[in-house]
Amino acid sequence: MQDRLTDWFRSFYPTPLTAPPKEWLRAGIGVALVLAMTLPAGIWLFGVPATLHLAGPVGASAFLLFAASSSPFARPWPVLVGNTIAALIGISIALSELGPVPGGLLAGSLTLICLFVLRCLHPPSCALALVTALGGADLQAMGYGVLLPVLMNSVLLIAAGLVYNNLTGHPYPKSSPPRDNTHHTRDPLPSERLSFTHDDVDRALREFGEYVDITRDDLERLIKQTEKHALRRSMGEITAADIMSRDLYWSGPDVFIEHAWKTLQQHRLRSLPVLDGDSRRLIGIVTLVDLLKHFQPRPTRISFGQLKYLRGTKLRAVMSSPVVSVRADTHMVELVYLLSDRGLHCLPVVDDQERLIGMVTQTDLIAALYANWLKHLPD
Repeated sequence: MQDRLTDWFRSFYPTPLTAPPKEWLRAGIGVALVLAMTLPAGIWLFGVPATLHLAGPVGASAFLLFAASSSPFARPWPVLVGNTIAALIGISIALSELGPVPGGLLAGSLTLICLFVLRCLHPPSCALALVTALGGADLQAMGYGVLLPVLMNSVLLIAAGLVYNNLTGHPYPKSSPPRDNTHHTRDPLPSERLSFTHDDVDRALREFGEYVDITRDDLERLIKQTEKHALRRSMGEITAADIMSRDLYWSGPDVFIEHAWKTLQQHRLRSLPVLDGDSRRLIGIVTLVDLLKHFQPRPTRISFGQLKYLRGTKLRAVMSSPVVSVRADTHMVELVYLLSDRGLHCLPVVDDQERLIGMVTQTDLIAALYANWLKHLPD
């Protein structure tokens, strides 16, 4: 009983902040900028009293758009529709002259229900409904004309959020992550086949039974990141440097494709890094598929041995660039993602000057995972 009471009191403590101080400054500047637009515009177009009455909900909306832009509450639909519905309900109740107490109760509760129904939950909208319902003679005299400053404020908020958030590296509105399958099949990505599914997340949200201030896509990404960190902790610090091949075959950009094909065939390789000869900087990569595109079949019956090269073609013309590469300290968990979900067959390992120092293939990764599995088997 004492432990439960202690835990209950702890729930009153402030929660830890995950945003760094520079994010505080970014959000603060965003709020200041949008208020610098809405307040002067409102005073010029609609007068001081109306603008001051509506300033509070505008500030609350600005907080969401710049401090919690990934929240479902901050998306354009809730901001625009939620505020419009709230103002419509509030001013209708104000014109009905119900009185402050019943009018306020009806405005708040009716607005919340409508926001749920229209899927446009936006907390400042409830405040806006109360402001327009109880704002007094100034707003009541405007009648339904109060919708004009509300719409103007909402549009300016969304426009400022679109410009400022995206310019400062916060995509707004945040879209669903791409779920591209490199093989263009309906199969889940390799990393998802033994993990949770979308249906699992939906069931968990239904069982939770309360509104969660995070989108399902963001929740999935958060769970996946948690799984990756847990897996990294259980595996230990195994990096690309521990499992990569170091004695590598490579070619320069001016090597003819005949020579590259012979190198791949002789050493049973599937890809060949292309390096700048003087600096050994990685500038491209050539795979078997890249070379096969530049074979020319004979006019007679085709067999693989009868294919001939398009003479004079150099690797510079067929190589893939830029190259997806990793650093020596990249953890094996990240390598699993790149070599499975991204459909890559190998990963060049480069140093700070982009010079090739190793290569991690799917074979290297499988061997490392097997060794790590054996290490963790019970005695």
